[in-house]
Amino acid sequence: MANTDRQRQEYFNLLKPCIRKLTGFLSHSDARLRSEAAKTLGLIGDTEAIKPMTEALLREKQEEQMPLALANIGDKSVLEPLLNAYATAGPEIRPNIILALGNLKDERALPILIEAASDMDPNVRFNSITSLGKLKHPDALSCLLSSLGDSNEWIFLNVVHALSLIKSHKATAPLVAFYSKETNARKRSAIITALGELGDLTAVSTLTSALKDPDDRVKANSIESLTRLNIPPDKLANLVQPFLRHPNNRVRGNAAVATSKCKSVDMEPTLQAMLEDENRSVRATLGYVLSVIDYGESIELIIELLKDKDPDIRKNAAAALTKKATPAHSELLIRMLSDTVPFVRLQAVIALGNLKIAASAPWLIRMLKTDRNFKIRSSVVTSLGKIGDRASLKTLQSSLKDRDSRVRANAVEAIEEMAGEEAIPLLHPMLSDSDSRTVSNAAKALFKLGDTSVVTSLENMLSSQDMATKLSAVYAMGEIGRYIKEKYILASPQEQEQTSSQAPSVAQQQAATAHPQSETNKQTPSAIRTQQTTPSSPVPQPPPTLTKETLQSAIATAVKGGNIQKAISLSEELLARWPHDLPTISLAGNLNAKLGKFEKAAELYKKLTEIEPFNEEAYLLLGISLVKSGKPNQAITAFKSALKLKPDFHPARINLASVYISSSSWQEAVSQLEEIIKYGGENTQILANLAFSYQKMNNLEKASEVYRKVLILDSKHANSFYNLALILIKQGKEAQAKQLLRRSLNAVPEDHPGRKHLQNLLNRFTQQ
Repeated sequence: MANTDRQRQEYFNLLKPCIRKLTGFLSHSDARLRSEAAKTLGLIGDTEAIKPMTEALLREKQEEQMPLALANIGDKSVLEPLLNAYATAGPEIRPNIILALGNLKDERALPILIEAASDMDPNVRFNSITSLGKLKHPDALSCLLSSLGDSNEWIFLNVVHALSLIKSHKATAPLVAFYSKETNARKRSAIITALGELGDLTAVSTLTSALKDPDDRVKANSIESLTRLNIPPDKLANLVQPFLRHPNNRVRGNAAVATSKCKSVDMEPTLQAMLEDENRSVRATLGYVLSVIDYGESIELIIELLKDKDPDIRKNAAAALTKKATPAHSELLIRMLSDTVPFVRLQAVIALGNLKIAASAPWLIRMLKTDRNFKIRSSVVTSLGKIGDRASLKTLQSSLKDRDSRVRANAVEAIEEMAGEEAIPLLHPMLSDSDSRTVSNAAKALFKLGDTSVVTSLENMLSSQDMATKLSAVYAMGEIGRYIKEKYILASPQEQEQTSSQAPSVAQQQAATAHPQSETNKQTPSAIRTQQTTPSSPVPQPPPTLTKETLQSAIATAVKGGNIQKAISLSEELLARWPHDLPTISLAGNLNAKLGKFEKAAELYKKLTEIEPFNEEAYLLLGISLVKSGKPNQAITAFKSALKLKPDFHPARINLASVYISSSSWQEAVSQLEEIIKYGGENTQILANLAFSYQKMNNLEKASEVYRKVLILDSKHANSFYNLALILIKQGKEAQAKQLLRRSLNAVPEDHPGRKHLQNLLNRFTQQ
């Protein structure tokens, strides 16, 4: 470890001029530059930055990145300043400090985190629960159990997840009790998932009962949880086999996956039935099932699915083939390059790169020139780099000038992977590229290859008067910092063990990093190339090849630590390598939405629907993001797509009705609200919206009828009293209106804001 620490310090010494520039940005007038500089200093991890960052935190408490970046450095000395800052911080930063305290994983923060779990601010409560889950300390158990009573649904769901991370069997009974009385299907579904994560066999009876739950999501999660409990395979098969013909494709798919774990069960009839099913969603689900189960004839069934006329089914089959293919299937993969469905072509490109099929290089080069899909073209460049055929180097060089920034960024990584130190003169000009990711990739590649002049170039960029140039250099420094951490922290056995122990379940968030180096054509020189290396000075070794699972654990660490922007950046890197990793796409969408970046979130959710076209939740999230992006017409299409898959999908129909109301499309709103009542029954808010829509359509009789229903359900509903009174006045029924208004003043509490409007309306009556 001493040599590792010394080598890491050599890197820090080399970066000092740039680190000083970044430190200076902590007091810059531009808030974005301050924030990005703090984040980058956290990624670099030089402990000498702790003092100026702490001073900046205490000076500008609204700077949300500061506490997160401090914690990201990982030095325990930042705990006391964070605790002091929390005691005096305003509401804008307190939630972020709580996340930072959790990211430190220091038990000394436990009392503050437990106290914050009962804070008045729901954001503080939510983040404290996230941090308590990250600490996994048994003393947090009672606090979390008491937080199950929080009225905020998202806080409740976060508590359930935190309990699943602590993995104490003491949480089983309380969760079972909440499940038995819970009416919210989303909450029931989360509880069932958590019971599986806890691994307590006493939950088997509850999970078995959940197989009869009226909500299909709960059924599907119950099957997954039973699978996690490691109950005898024969018993598991007996429980789930009745669902092999279930009409819901997710329930049916999970049942097939669970049944496959029992080696005594012949899977051929089940899988053949799914292949021949008339329901397209079932055939599409078969693609997912084949991608995860251990079945000798998987490839044969996948090939049959690739012949399906439905493009969505071919998409799922192509994704499955990417996971299962071997070099023996290279001819099939090359044929798929000409498929009419872009996603199928894309999967073939990815598989050929992963398998390093040299014979496919000419086909991929031709595709780069002819295909117009930017996702495919950027993936072609990545695959050419993985294949490593030197004949492709000229094509990759040309790609550095491509009009699409994603192609250029991937070309930088591919050339580094293929050419090693020979790439240095090719990549240096890319430091002046207009795209930040391309600049970052080039800077990191040059640094890894030992070209220390890149530090001088970045220092000059940080001194530029142009803000875009400054920010590009800041991002690039962050990538170099990430590389140093991967090399000297993630690579250490202690950290690997810690990361492994905190690895999330399949349903959790995932992570990313840069392409691993090729052992055959690269060398990592010493940290300072200009110094003479003596025999006693060990040369830093190349970082280990990080598996996808290790990277997923890394991004989970960022998410749980509250470093949302870092998690987004890592997710983007992972998707550059594995563009169709569903959990990461979903996570990246959620994280962007959390930061209010709804256009980017919509782009990711759109991608999710393309890969998983039978996922009604993905269409719902897409629609919500489009609404918040100011694109109501596109949102309507998304919500309708969700309802086409599941007509009783309550959240999608509610949001669709809301869009219609916002756009004054009253007839369409009425149709949707009536469907909601048909599937989900009457409730106050839905009926109030329905009555208002009838009122705007001038259907006063129908509006009056529905407003009266609202008042039966809620005798204090001020808006219904007011609108019904207006209708009665318009109908000439003034006496009834006066009587209704007097009744409302007796019913509506004095502190209700709507009471004033009711009183004013009655006063106008009296004056007239």
